[in-house]
Amino acid sequence: MAIWLATMVLAVSTGGVGYSGDFRVTTEIYENASSKPAAKHLILFAGNLTYDLAEIQDRYVTVYDPDRKRVILLDRVEKTRTTINTEDLVRITAQARAAAETSEQQQRIGVAAIPEVDGAKYSISYGDARYETSTKTPSDAEMAVQYGQFVDLASRLNLVHRRGLPPFARMTLSQRIASDGKIPTETTLTIRRGIQVDRFRSSHTYISTLSQQDREQIDEIGGMLALYSEVPLSDSGE
Repeated sequence: MAIWLATMVLAVSTGGVGYSGDFRVTTEIYENASSKPAAKHLILFAGNLTYDLAEIQDRYVTVYDPDRKRVILLDRVEKTRTTINTEDLVRITAQARAAAETSEQQQRIGVAAIPEVDGAKYSISYGDARYETSTKTPSDAEMAVQYGQFVDLASRLNLVHRRGLPPFARMTLSQRIASDGKIPTETTLTIRRGIQVDRFRSSHTYISTLSQQDREQIDEIGGMLALYSEVPLSDSGE
């Protein structure tokens, strides 16, 4: 749970950010005081598509295609693909939000959480969880828009898979950051359960162009999309 939660909901960038259309983000996830990443993802933004490739556990690839209103899950082991309509992701999220009818329920799942802003630092808290994010302004505002769209869809997908914490507060925080034209530079998620405290730290490295290897991986994924067998979500390995 922790790895997937951190992968989908935490974002950090290092180094300068330029923007010329396509870009790549390498994400490393750390749990508590560990110096070894628990997960690492390569996220490629190419045209209107976003490719999320797991690099330590490299079985799965997720393709986000907002123009065609779909998210495609690829399983390298089973050689299958699962297509989810983004309208279904929106509907499921809305249903989960509406199910929290009381103020106590809304607070517990983060529906009512409100971001706090202190200069370049953003935070949001609900229940036992708190996100703290430092931000910066990229050289092109479109990068903030695209990254914000990715986090939004990834968070909704997390809800469908029932992974990790409810996504509502994280979505609210991400939307506020993106609407301010910023990208995350460091995020820490702290979860308190009684006397136990867990912290997850994420680091992103942004590069404003795609390498030849990146484009070869995109071509390989295109082959997967064409050749893999379609299966329903209930039969997917994720």
